[in-house]
Amino acid sequence: MKPVVYLTFYFFFLSGIRDSIKAAFSEALHFDAGLLYEYQYDTSVTVAPISVVLGEVTAITIEAFMQIHSLWRNHDSQEEEQLLHLRIRNLKLKPNSNDTINKHLDVDEMFGYSDHIKEPFLVHIHSGKIKGVFDTSTNNTVSLNFKKGLASLLQIQSPSGVMMEDDTTGRCQVSYYTFKDEIVKVKEYESCEKNVTDSMLSEQILGVSSVGSSQTVFIMEGSIIKSVTSHEFRSLVLDEQTTVGFQISSRQLLQLLSITSYHNEESQEGVQEVLSSLKASFVNHSIHAIPVVRQQAPNGYPISNLLEHLKVNIMDQSITAKVFLQLSKTLRKMKMTEIKAIFKKADDKLVPILIDAAAAAATPASLDALISYINITNPKTAPLLEKLLYACAFSSQPSTHLINTIHHILSHTSAQTHELALIVLGTVIRKMCSANMCNLKEVENAKRVLLEGVSASKEETELKSYLLALKSALLPETVPVLLKYIDESNSLSSIVLSALQAFPSKHITKEVKAHVRDVFSQRSKHFAAPVRLAAAQLLLTHDPLHTDVRDLIQKIAEEKPEVSKFLTSKLMSMISSDHPARKVILNVLKESKQNNYFHLGRVGCSSSYTGLMTDTKDMVTMYDFDFLFSDAGVLKQSNSNFFTQTRGRRLHSLQVSLEVAGLDSLLGSEPDEGEEEEELMAGMSAMLLGVQIQPIIFFKGYADLLSKYFSAAEGPMNILSGNILVVDHTQSLILQSGLETQVFFHGGLSVDMSVDLEFSLFSQESKSSVNNKFSLIVSARAGVGAPLMNTTAETTVEMNSSIGFITTVDFSDMPVQYCLQLIKEPLLYREKTSTQVTSQNRNKIIEQRKRKWTLPGEETALHKDNTKMCRKLLNLNTK
Repeated sequence: MKPVVYLTFYFFFLSGIRDSIKAAFSEALHFDAGLLYEYQYDTSVTVAPISVVLGEVTAITIEAFMQIHSLWRNHDSQEEEQLLHLRIRNLKLKPNSNDTINKHLDVDEMFGYSDHIKEPFLVHIHSGKIKGVFDTSTNNTVSLNFKKGLASLLQIQSPSGVMMEDDTTGRCQVSYYTFKDEIVKVKEYESCEKNVTDSMLSEQILGVSSVGSSQTVFIMEGSIIKSVTSHEFRSLVLDEQTTVGFQISSRQLLQLLSITSYHNEESQEGVQEVLSSLKASFVNHSIHAIPVVRQQAPNGYPISNLLEHLKVNIMDQSITAKVFLQLSKTLRKMKMTEIKAIFKKADDKLVPILIDAAAAAATPASLDALISYINITNPKTAPLLEKLLYACAFSSQPSTHLINTIHHILSHTSAQTHELALIVLGTVIRKMCSANMCNLKEVENAKRVLLEGVSASKEETELKSYLLALKSALLPETVPVLLKYIDESNSLSSIVLSALQAFPSKHITKEVKAHVRDVFSQRSKHFAAPVRLAAAQLLLTHDPLHTDVRDLIQKIAEEKPEVSKFLTSKLMSMISSDHPARKVILNVLKESKQNNYFHLGRVGCSSSYTGLMTDTKDMVTMYDFDFLFSDAGVLKQSNSNFFTQTRGRRLHSLQVSLEVAGLDSLLGSEPDEGEEEEELMAGMSAMLLGVQIQPIIFFKGYADLLSKYFSAAEGPMNILSGNILVVDHTQSLILQSGLETQVFFHGGLSVDMSVDLEFSLFSQESKSSVNNKFSLIVSARAGVGAPLMNTTAETTVEMNSSIGFITTVDFSDMPVQYCLQLIKEPLLYREKTSTQVTSQNRNKIIEQRKRKWTLPGEETALHKDNTKMCRKLLNLNTK
């Protein structure tokens, strides 16, 4: 047989099988006229915290009887089309095995749902798909969704295959599998095109993910649907801690009880004519369920009680975080005058926390109340204004009102807070652009303020402020603007390179790389070592080219000892990690001229470390430390970066940069030929959770150093202290049964970040320490409301710890000795979960669980050489 003839025969053979299967099932996919079909219907829902076994939690179960008969059938079409009449009867609460009350609860006793539930409804089915649900009511969403969920069980397709289908949960891809008298339908919720359960997510730091699937099994008996069993599972979890979240299990069961004669006859007219002939007025609805107007999570304690409790426990960071969460939720519902009155009555010590809460609420009323309360033109209120600006920068809900608030502050503020206001304006612009609001008029105006400010700046200090704002905004269109200042002073070049480093690689074009190469090679002017090395790192990070990597490696032999040592250490660090430049570096090092001890075996104190800090199934935390010393043995710059990776998201969680200049001259070291003597200075810049912190100067000039050395300042300097809303997530999940689950995630982070710098000319030792103390609270709630019952699950998680990073340098002798310490204090973890089922005239069924543990603190081992140096420098005993 020729191939073409064979393929043609095979095609008709398969088509014949397909048509025979379709014909066989076409008889089974309709309800005959003159007959009344009665089914028993059960649906149950269990909602539980993700850490709890579902079988241990009380379910809500509803049972009813459903009667179906045919009003109309299209006999003129080869495709099956029917209009069915459905009526629900005897809707009751089915007692659970662990319920002490065994009596069924009839719907007539409940809330007035019974009138609408008992009203019949119509279902229009065409080729196994539901085209419409006709109901007599338009204002009882809960009951209407319940009817739609029941009608969805009549939606069936006989041929096996994958197709798009509409049901209560939206339009999703489903797969059908046919086995004799059994049809199986499988749905993965990730495939849904437009899911009515989707919620609008804000710019939040912690993420929430949801997954789900369902399987429905139809058992056919000749031309009758004998039974339908549907199982559905949904879950929502916190990405960074998947033990925080909920699981929802739902089951539907439809079982044929009887078929009896019925007096009605099918109409011979069309669907619209049949609808017009009915006495009741039916309204056509889509099969998609309609989310009920969302109910906010229950109110907590009154604000007066919260503030009184906070006043007594003002030093407890955990309690501060809890009260902050409660305040932010409560203030969101209040008017401006009410919020302002609370501020006026509050104790002065509590005002900073109220500012954090009002900014986190992010309503026009709360933002207006803040501006009205703080006199932004009075220099005495500068600390409160700085507090407000940082709170706005960390806001999880960017809006036009927020950006207008910052613009108002910027136009009225003093020089003391002007730079911070610019940085915050840039941060909010970035957040709004990432939320697809970049083209709004208010955002365009804010961009214009920054760009015009850059071009109009005459003083370097003013220009520096605007460049920091552009760095925070991270707008691709500002790359050419940044390049104009890349070869200016060392401080401006450093800001520009830092800003470019944060852009995605697609924006680091050939033109950008050409300018960066000029900085590293010092083609047009001399640059300080930290600036040149920042340029090198940018070339190595963004789509590194073979020629750039080769040139950098070749330069190692030409550089001064500490610069060459740093470059070598950086390259080795990249090779040992999954850095983008790893493959290119290894290819270049295949050349023996580059890869040999005489070329790469450099001696010095400068170093670069990369490693894992934590590695769990949910999250990976990495650190990246860079230390550059002068040839005289003085620390010039240290960069500490921490990154968090979760479910495809990468967050630059913390960056701390310390910079020291001019100390070499105090030790009698002369600047190299061609270099200018640096001014004595020590400063720090930091970035927390993507928000740039205003740079800090510890001392500038010899007189300032002596002044602060003899002033005997007490304790470390506070860099940032505040409360941040890290997750604010509300979502509605429509189940196949038509019941709705409303989910809330609300989380707050209380941070206290401080830095201390000690410098002694007498002992020739310096010590810098950065400490970040934090308390994280996440409260989550999920609830399902049904005509008969409600079930709710709640989870509260609390974590408290601190992380410290200490750098000790002894430059009393050569080579310089230094010790890097990354110290994690013990982490206290507390978790409380509860589930409850409530119904009218019944007691609550409550199940609670608590657990807590402490993860021991530790000092992270960074590097073998560092460990040896620390033991020697800190006089630690070796085992």
